[in-house]
Amino acid sequence: MMDKPKALYLVQNSSGRALHVWAASGDQAKRAYCREYGIKASDYWCGVRSLTARKLKPEEVEAWEADAEAERATLVFIRGMLEIGVKAYAERGCAV
Repeated sequence: MMDKPKALYLVQNSSGRALHVWAASGDQAKRAYCREYGIKASDYWCGVRSLTARKLKPEEVEAWEADAEAERATLVFIRGMLEIGVKAYAERGCAV
């Protein structure tokens, strides 16, 4: 059995919370969204049926991949700054 090639999907809920997911289908992308956010896929109000999944066009995928490296670098920086803050707070004898 051949695996279907994966595409990048933008999955969103009704309030606009979004996640980019590599998946073989829109349904698979919605289920991955549910797993990521701890939502029961069969939930009527929050699960698969309440989500939208849109397959991104090649130019949208390229733009997302270009932005992804900058976002990762920003997250690494923020994490490092938080660790420095926690260490300084602990050195002052404050409870963490």
